[in-house]
Amino acid sequence: MTLSPNQRVARAFAAHAADYEHHACLQARIAAQLASLLPQIDQAKILEIGCGTGFLTRHLVDHYNHCDFLITDLAPEMVERCRTRYQSINGRAIRFAVMDGEAPECKADFGLIAMSMTLQWFTDPVSGLQRLKDLLKPGGFLLYATLAPDSCPEWSRALDVCGLRHGMISMPELPGVIERESCEINYGNAIAFLRALRSIGANTPRPGYAPLPPGNLRAALRRLEKDHGARVTWRIVYGLISA
Repeated sequence: MTLSPNQRVARAFAAHAADYEHHACLQARIAAQLASLLPQIDQAKILEIGCGTGFLTRHLVDHYNHCDFLITDLAPEMVERCRTRYQSINGRAIRFAVMDGEAPECKADFGLIAMSMTLQWFTDPVSGLQRLKDLLKPGGFLLYATLAPDSCPEWSRALDVCGLRHGMISMPELPGVIERESCEINYGNAIAFLRALRSIGANTPRPGYAPLPPGNLRAALRRLEKDHGARVTWRIVYGLISA
């Protein structure tokens, strides 16, 4: 059976659902920053796309006391972990579903749609944002955090120096960007950087990309460590779109 790009992403994340939180410190930090940008809304329905194990979910249910929630992810294992943690909080109306955020099966009546570090996995992020915007009721908001187009430049340069092709996700410029952030992480060594990606399922390459042979991958990792000391800069954009 041939998997779609989104299905491959879901399978990669599902394989690491059990230890995702232990390795996803950056994702937790980004979710907290995104939560600081949550808009003021009246009692409404809230949709979360790509909940993972619940980094952003926690902020949503804490911030909005009188809203109904639909919490979704493409990976069933992630949905179940999030459901276990948040399905019963002070009698709140919280529903969970396995759903592809790029092809949502929902009625257009949400006051807020939020997603943290999910949009970069869409095959067409710009069109995906438009489809989600169409699910907002008048006056609603679409809030997101995702990779900037120039994220992880050190890794890109290491591949360039070695004359190797790139597998990094190519992000377009996105509508609604209100904030940008750069976060440099010192992984200690290049292998740790690669393991960090694998441990959270984030090493799924862009469609049409053939993984590097082991020898070439090792050469790029050595170059990363030699030139940058295994420091990698994640560049993040935060966006807010209103209906």
